[in-house]
Amino acid sequence: MSENNPENQKSEEKEDSEVKEAETEETIETEKEVKTKFTFKCTRCDECCMSRGPIPITFWDLEMWAKNGVVANFMPYLDIYQKPDGTIDLILKPLVPVKEGEGETTPKDPFDSIPIEELLEVKCPLYNKDDKKCLIYDNRPLSCRTYPLEFDGKNFIVVDADCPGIGEEGMTKEDLAEMRETAKRMHYELTRMRIALPVLNQIVSTNFMKMLMKQQMEAMSKMSDDDKAKLDEIFKKQAETNEHDHEHEL
Repeated sequence: MSENNPENQKSEEKEDSEVKEAETEETIETEKEVKTKFTFKCTRCDECCMSRGPIPITFWDLEMWAKNGVVANFMPYLDIYQKPDGTIDLILKPLVPVKEGEGETTPKDPFDSIPIEELLEVKCPLYNKDDKKCLIYDNRPLSCRTYPLEFDGKNFIVVDADCPGIGEEGMTKEDLAEMRETAKRMHYELTRMRIALPVLNQIVSTNFMKMLMKQQMEAMSKMSDDDKAKLDEIFKKQAETNEHDHEHEL
């Protein structure tokens, strides 16, 4: 009879609930312990710098470089990278590795471009591998300052679990707090850049095309009638050639 007593059932349900709550609290505490166990101390192993690939640049980086008067130093390495997911990043583009047998005498196509996807494992262009030294350490981008810890808007993520610096002793609570804040700032600044860059890119491209068309019209207006006739003849022959090639393909 006592087994079916409603009061006994309520008592058992209450105990089960308390046990579940205790297990949940224990799980949360365990997760907190795991999260706080992250420690990092850069060992200057140069592995990340030697195979970093494109490094995303933010407005924070540009403002820092402008303030320190070093923007011009970075201009040769800046490029636009449209990622597979459709987002556009401003990056420090790795230099194309020199293949064996190539040298200064090897002719190069000035318009030749290596897809960035082929440079994902190439070293940072501003890292001196002989001296094992970052040439811009005091002006290094946010992405380098927070590596290998990143923030995705909700959680902190270790993007390079094999980094030798992970687990190294010497990181204080203040160091960890600063690294987390840097990761959050990187996420915020990168989001700003990815929102603004497509708009700016479109405006610059449109204005450039307008300027180019204006220059062409001005150049045409200064041409003599004979030069215009010669140019028309060239365009006519080119059109005929294209039409003939098209008919041949059909």
